[in-house]
Amino acid sequence: MSNSDHHFSTTVVELEKREYRNPLVIGGGFVGGSVAGVMAAGYIINALGLHQVAHLKSPHIPPVAVFVGGRLRHPPFRIYANDMNDLLLLTCEVPIEQDGLYEVSSALMDWLSGVGAREIVILDGIPVRDIPEEHPPIFGVADERAIGELSKRGIQIAQTALITGVGGSILSECMVRDVPGSSLLVPMSVAYPDPEGILSLIDSVNRVYGLSISTEALENDVKRMHQELKAIEKNYQEMVDRSRKQGEEGALRLRPHESEGGSPP
Repeated sequence: MSNSDHHFSTTVVELEKREYRNPLVIGGGFVGGSVAGVMAAGYIINALGLHQVAHLKSPHIPPVAVFVGGRLRHPPFRIYANDMNDLLLLTCEVPIEQDGLYEVSSALMDWLSGVGAREIVILDGIPVRDIPEEHPPIFGVADERAIGELSKRGIQIAQTALITGVGGSILSECMVRDVPGSSLLVPMSVAYPDPEGILSLIDSVNRVYGLSISTEALENDVKRMHQELKAIEKNYQEMVDRSRKQGEEGALRLRPHESEGGSPP
């Protein structure tokens, strides 16, 4: 392969060599209709202290600089691992060209198969415009091998779902290569801050895959969000009550004046 061909090829570049132990692969930080996956991926990286071990380079990924955690990172599509080498996390903060999704997912799956990945789970959100609900449900999408396990862990199996973008392309490649693949989806508000959606997603990952990701920071964010929403609701109700009272007082002031003029013709 010439230098020119290599420069424009889609491939995974390892930053360090590791002996992986049949890792679980979490695909979370992909840009889409919801920020749930991106936010969940960032939280998991910080909570578990994951380290970047590789990145995927491709002409289908925009050449942008990413400044995260106080330093410039390698190209936007990054791969992180834990110290035990049994967990990998995929994240990409920029959209990938539609006509390059197959090439990107194929190159990625080549590498993941080479390191012995045992299962891939995609974290994503279902965009909604409502106020965030308490304890939003988690919906699961999986092949026949994983559906039973998800159900046993309290995950509601989606009746229908269309997973697009990078996550959908990876799951499609999983089916072609007979690699266990699934997705966990949470309804996520696009109009309001929604830490409870991320909390539900992380709780489900812990429950299904036996991880121990601390959720204390998220729980504090959820409490603060509910306090703010209650304050907004209270202020709104007080405003409505004042408006109603002023309307009633205005009506009472008008009645004596109307009576002096007699009955309307």
